[in-house]
Amino acid sequence: MRVVNLTEMPDMVEVLAPWHHEEWRDLYPNESLDDFKTELAKCLGPDAVPATFIAIENGELLGSISVLPRDMEIEENWGPWLANFYVKPEYRSLGVGKMLIEALLAYCESNAVPHLYLFTPKTRQYYERLGWETISTEKYHGQIVDIMLRQL
Repeated sequence: MRVVNLTEMPDMVEVLAPWHHEEWRDLYPNESLDDFKTELAKCLGPDAVPATFIAIENGELLGSISVLPRDMEIEENWGPWLANFYVKPEYRSLGVGKMLIEALLAYCESNAVPHLYLFTPKTRQYYERLGWETISTEKYHGQIVDIMLRQL
């Protein structure tokens, strides 16, 4: 398995966007599948942020992770954010997610990103084990989410 920048395989936007839309449409009720495609396409540019990385094995897409300038519509001007962290269900608990996070953290550190935020409605404990700190719990689009921070 390898992790590559989405810029190396831009056609994967067409595969990722439906996965992301299906997984998170409740958290982004005003965003369409095309909006998800547009967001991923922004990661194909030359800037360090935004960027998306994908896990590939034998030509099969296994998952994704992004660093985005903003991922929540909140008053605080926090950023950048770990976002679009998705692993196909049949590959969960096999180390794919950890590999994606490690690749993203290394990328951010090499691009002088001092810290990352994320929010999660379900997996706070997973991120705590990886060194993230919960800084706030908020109601967001009808769900309770934990906002977390990791210094790099």
